[in-house]
Amino acid sequence: MNLLETLHEIRVKNLYFYDRKTKIKYKKMLILGPRKSGKTHLLVDYLQKFDVLDYLYIDFNDQRIDTTELSHQKLNDFIKKNHIKILALDNFDFSFQIPTCEEIVITTDDKSVELEDYYTTHLYPLDFEEFIAFDKKHFNAEQLFNLFSNKGGLPQIVVFNEENYYAKLQNLARDIFESKNEFYIFKKFCEMQSTKISLFQIFNQLKTKIKISKDSFYSISQSLQNRELIFLLKKYKQEKSAKKVYIFDFAIKNGLTLKKDFLKRFENMVFLELYKKEKNLYYSDYIDFYIKDKEEGIICSLFTPLVALEKKMLKAKNSLKTMDIKKVFIITLGNEGNFVQNDINFTLIPFWDWTLGE
Repeated sequence: MNLLETLHEIRVKNLYFYDRKTKIKYKKMLILGPRKSGKTHLLVDYLQKFDVLDYLYIDFNDQRIDTTELSHQKLNDFIKKNHIKILALDNFDFSFQIPTCEEIVITTDDKSVELEDYYTTHLYPLDFEEFIAFDKKHFNAEQLFNLFSNKGGLPQIVVFNEENYYAKLQNLARDIFESKNEFYIFKKFCEMQSTKISLFQIFNQLKTKIKISKDSFYSISQSLQNRELIFLLKKYKQEKSAKKVYIFDFAIKNGLTLKKDFLKRFENMVFLELYKKEKNLYYSDYIDFYIKDKEEGIICSLFTPLVALEKKMLKAKNSLKTMDIKKVFIITLGNEGNFVQNDINFTLIPFWDWTLGE
């Protein structure tokens, strides 16, 4: 029995069903997203609806499979001979041309991939709304937020026993990266979570601890961005300024360093909620996030009193006016309220109300 015949007889299945906002609903779909975000689970859950003989599922990250045995022609011939209706190429490496099939679903962690005539969607770790759907035991929004802020959005962590939480985070992190240097660079970015810093500064800090060339560091950093494992947010109208570092899962830092800073984790959490909806996003001196298309600002504040926030915003009036900001949401951990300054509406709103009310 050859490789394709063996794969064709395997019925794929998930032990548990967890609903996601992203759905497979087109004949040609490309699903992008970082590793461990749930792409395989989503794909397998979809295939379970069909007879095993109707689909061919290939995971290019499966160490049991010698993908060098596969080719465009071999797959085309096999699909035609066995009347395959659905071809699922999970973690596809694009080492050969995509075969022809009635329905094709492809997943990859490289956001730069573009396929003509394919509907492209992104799957990221769980946002707060999806986390609530995963958690069946708690109903209070504040309690759910506390769990979310500590566990993060990686599906395997959310459903895992908390006793080995840090070890599980570390194992997942190691599984994502292909080399030790890649892992160490990512770990360094995690330490810089929600911090303004340049790549050159990070390289200078790293080169005293690991053996790596400047070219290799910049290449790996770009790869981490292409795979949406890190995000470097630009400052508004200042392209050459230091970027702000955010991580694809705000809580993964917990498993990689003992350094704790809840405000920075909270800011990363808010960034991820925004990134999925707002692509034209920046930071500025007084605003954590500036949504240019909406003329809207976002500030992350845990428990700062209203009076203190009003004074702080008075100092920022010239900067806000320059950006034509009309509205500012101040995301909090419970504080509510609003005030108006210089024709700008400021609204204090708890994180859970802000993200679930969007």
